[in-house]
Amino acid sequence: MTEFIYKVKKDIITIKQQLTNVKNFVNVHPLIYKMTDLGGNKYKVFEKIKIGVIPCRFTYKAIITDEKDSVKIVATVMGMTTISMFFTFQEEDKVTVIHERLIIKSPLPIKNYLNRFIEKQHQTMFNNIELK
Repeated sequence: MTEFIYKVKKDIITIKQQLTNVKNFVNVHPLIYKMTDLGGNKYKVFEKIKIGVIPCRFTYKAIITDEKDSVKIVATVMGMTTISMFFTFQEEDKVTVIHERLIIKSPLPIKNYLNRFIEKQHQTMFNNIELK
């Protein structure tokens, strides 16, 4: 498990809406360009990344759960890697402190790479939320 902390100059309700509303989420996430609702908080996620100069597109399924004090996102990528993200929120003055717990389960030796990659993407996402 890895933990990250982000600070965003928005209230908790706004941040949770950006994370749990598919249209909002796609607008702020730097790599996800489309999500389709499969029902029951399940989504098909369309993502594009660059490997070197080559764009790579892929899809995977995710479950987004909005709870009273947290948001949980669990994604299964290529049937081999499960990425669980738990976001909790705390308001301090006019800033929301977001604590993210990240758990990656994979038979592949990619955990360290994914930890750094996801932290960078989520920092960009939270910066985008702050600008909205």
